[in-house]
Amino acid sequence: MMTRSFWRCWHISLCRRLNWSEEGMMRVALVGGGLTGLAAAYYLEQYYPNVTMDLFEAGDQLGGWVRTDTDHDIVLEKGPDSFLATKPDLVELCEKVGLGPHLIGTNPRVRGAYVFWRDRYYPIPDGIQTGVPTKAKPVLTSPLLSLTGKIALAKDFIMSKGPTTDQSLGHFLRRRFGNQIVDRLAAPMLSGIFAGDIDQMSLKATFPHLLAAEQQARSVYLGSKRRIPPAPNEFVQRYHSAFLTVDRGLEQIIHSLAAALSRTQVLLSEPVERIEPASHQKWSVISAKRQGEYDAVIMTIPAYASAQILAFLPHEAQTILQNIPYANLAVIGAAYDPADIPVKTDKTGFLVPKQAGLRMTAVTWVSSKWHYPHVAPLFVLRAFYGRSTENILEYDDDTLTQLFYREIERTMHIQQPPKYLRVFRIPKGMPQYAVGHLERIAELHQYLAHFPGLFVLGAFEGGVGMPDRVKQAKDMAQTFGQQMGLSTAEYETSS
Repeated sequence: MMTRSFWRCWHISLCRRLNWSEEGMMRVALVGGGLTGLAAAYYLEQYYPNVTMDLFEAGDQLGGWVRTDTDHDIVLEKGPDSFLATKPDLVELCEKVGLGPHLIGTNPRVRGAYVFWRDRYYPIPDGIQTGVPTKAKPVLTSPLLSLTGKIALAKDFIMSKGPTTDQSLGHFLRRRFGNQIVDRLAAPMLSGIFAGDIDQMSLKATFPHLLAAEQQARSVYLGSKRRIPPAPNEFVQRYHSAFLTVDRGLEQIIHSLAAALSRTQVLLSEPVERIEPASHQKWSVISAKRQGEYDAVIMTIPAYASAQILAFLPHEAQTILQNIPYANLAVIGAAYDPADIPVKTDKTGFLVPKQAGLRMTAVTWVSSKWHYPHVAPLFVLRAFYGRSTENILEYDDDTLTQLFYREIERTMHIQQPPKYLRVFRIPKGMPQYAVGHLERIAELHQYLAHFPGLFVLGAFEGGVGMPDRVKQAKDMAQTFGQQMGLSTAEYETSS
């Protein structure tokens, strides 16, 4: 067992090596108070007792797009409404900050979703995974596809292998399966995940396993069928669901993370204006209210915002950051008297193909998907807007509300107004992974490697889900120790 004197000598040596004062602490500036920034602060505090942080958030509230409206005793999310339990990092973090007993899975009696097509609901055929059929009978017997569309599926068995270079996800799927299944199933399913146009979306940055299936089995269908799904992990088994949320909404994760921080000063309504390299391998951070020097800087804001603040970066690096596109989104949440809902809501909701002629892209039947405890007896739904070909946010809230009323009447035959309605506007809410995205990100990291002590994170790098953001923050915290001469193992042993 390490003695107290050993750790004292080690600490003095470390301070001298890093040019810290023994009494002082390593100062870190965190820019961005969303989930990534808060998770980064949490892990840095856990790993390194000699680190203190200032967390700069331009807005007046932490959490980014993770916001929950609990007015009227309902749970209404602005952004994501769930996260994958199959990716363990966020579940583990929730349990560490005391949210384990508050995690709930989806309603076990409700499975799957519909596609709204030609004014009818069609169940998504069983076995459709990432837009690709893995079971023949359900898709071949589905009335959603015409005979022509079903015959086109045979292309996958006769087409030769395509190129191994990056290509658009939509082009890849159309080449293998034809246009109909892409337009009516794959595009609405996959665009819902990334809020983008799959005909512009990078295959390698989104679903590289589809390319691997083609190369290894020649048939994407056969390659996907042979792909062995991972066994349910301990969290899926514990919570009996692959998708989880918090019983009072996902914003509770933000509050619990913030409450768990002890060496992080949160500076709300304080946007950072400029960051510059300073002398003695430090960084100068200039905000709207102060200027200070830090040993390291961690950026967790959108790519375009980082480009503005990090003006010292080479032009090529700034160009990469500036040119990553983002999608504008709008979400309309509404709560109705259940008696006013005339359709059967026995699934999680419905998707709307672009060719259906509606502006909405999907509707989630919140009250069917989740059994939140202690909520009012209302039927809650969320409608999503924001196709890649339009800027939905050019419309004001009244216009969006009237659009919602017209389209929800057509899709669900609802005649009565809701008891409660909320319009959420999400400007530049989702980074778009265009073809060649991974190559550009790799090039960006080559430039960033010349600036030790600078860490640039965000959903634009890859993985838009909440667990991806937490994993990225956790990985960064370990990389931080390597760059700055710290060891998480030594600190964990000493604690």
